[in-house]
Amino acid sequence: MKARHVLGILSLAALFAVSAPWASYAEEAAKDSGSPINMELQQLDTEAKLTNEQAFVVPDTLLAAFDEASKQYKIPRDLLIAIGWNESRLSSHEGLPSFENGYGMMNLVSNPVKQTLEKASQLSGLDVNLLKSDDKSNIMGAAALLADFQKTANPEFRESSNLSDWSNAVKMYLGSENDELNVSYLQQVLGTSKLFIPSGNKVTIKNEIVISGLAGKPVVKPIWKAAHPTNYATGNRGRGTITHLVIHVMQGTYAGSISWAQQKHDGPSAAHYYVRSSDGEITQMVKDKDIAYHARSANSYTIGIEHEGYVSDPKKWFTSTMYNQSAKLAALMCYTYGIPVDRSHIKGHSEYPNQTHTDPGSGWDWTTYMRYVKAWYAEYQK
Repeated sequence: MKARHVLGILSLAALFAVSAPWASYAEEAAKDSGSPINMELQQLDTEAKLTNEQAFVVPDTLLAAFDEASKQYKIPRDLLIAIGWNESRLSSHEGLPSFENGYGMMNLVSNPVKQTLEKASQLSGLDVNLLKSDDKSNIMGAAALLADFQKTANPEFRESSNLSDWSNAVKMYLGSENDELNVSYLQQVLGTSKLFIPSGNKVTIKNEIVISGLAGKPVVKPIWKAAHPTNYATGNRGRGTITHLVIHVMQGTYAGSISWAQQKHDGPSAAHYYVRSSDGEITQMVKDKDIAYHARSANSYTIGIEHEGYVSDPKKWFTSTMYNQSAKLAALMCYTYGIPVDRSHIKGHSEYPNQTHTDPGSGWDWTTYMRYVKAWYAEYQK
C-alpha cells in the first residue's frame, strides 16, 4: 500500500491560518498546468493518441469464429464482438489469466466468486482447457453463456437481432451484485456496437468511445467506508476550490487498500475514491469537501481516485470495465465542480509537483481513459 504524506512543509495549522487559502491553491494548480514537465507529458499524450487513431480491423479467422458462434446460439454477432472488445480488446493475452483468473478474449472466469468458465464448459460441451487456450472455443463458450442468460432473463427474445433486447443478458455477463455497475457495463457494450463499420467480409472498429444512453442519465453510487480521521483533514471545498483530479494506482488490492486507509499509521494516507478492477465497484472513503492525504502539495485542490492493481502489470489489472467506471466518476467530478475535461486538470500522481510515486505508470492508457471521461461527460450534459 502507498503511504502518502501531508502537505510538504506546511502544517495543518498553517494551512488553515492562511487568509483566503483557496485562491492560493488555485494559483498553484494553474502554475503547475503550464510547467515544463506537464508540457512534455501532454506532448507524449498527443503522440500516443496519434498512434492509437487507426481503427481495428477484426481478422478474418476471428470474424469467422464470431459468425459461427452467432449462428449456433442465435446471438447477434455484433453483440459478441462488442463484449470481446470491452473484455480484452479482442486479445487472448497469450493465454495468461487476468487477475480474477479470467481466460481468453471473452474473459471466462474461474474463481470462488465467479465461475463463468465452468458454466460455459457445461453449456457448450467444450473442455475447460480448450476454452482457456483456443480463441474459437472461448467465443463459443461465451455465446453459450449469453444464450443461457437470455433464456433466463428474456426468453421471448431468445433469437432477437436487436441488441437492446439482450440488455439483461449482457448485465448478467458482468454479473456484479451492484446493478449500477451492470448498467454501466451494458452502456459500454451497446455503445461499442455503434463503432462497427461493416465492409464486405470485414468489420472495422473505430478507435473511439461511445456510451449508449439506453439506461438514461448516468448514476454513480459509491459504497461509503470512512477513512481513519488521521488520513484526511476536514475542509469546506467545492466548486472553484476543487480544480484537479489525481489518478492513482494502489500498488495493491482493492480490499487491502481500503483496509489500509481505515487504519492509523505513520505517513497518513487516503484517497477520496477507490475503484475495483473486476467490475469497477467504487468505494468512497473521504468526502469531496475534505482534504485527503494522497498527493502531498496537491492535496488541497484535488480529488484522488485510486485504482486496483500494480503499475508493473497493467495488462492484468487495468481492465476496460475499470477505465469505464472510473471515467464515469471522473466525469461526474468534472461536471459537479466545473473541472475542465483535459489532461491539464486530470493527471497522474507522478505528474503533480513534489511527488515521490510513479503511478499510474506508462501502462495507464491515457488516450482510452480520457475518451471514456469525455464520453461520460457528454452524457451528464444531456
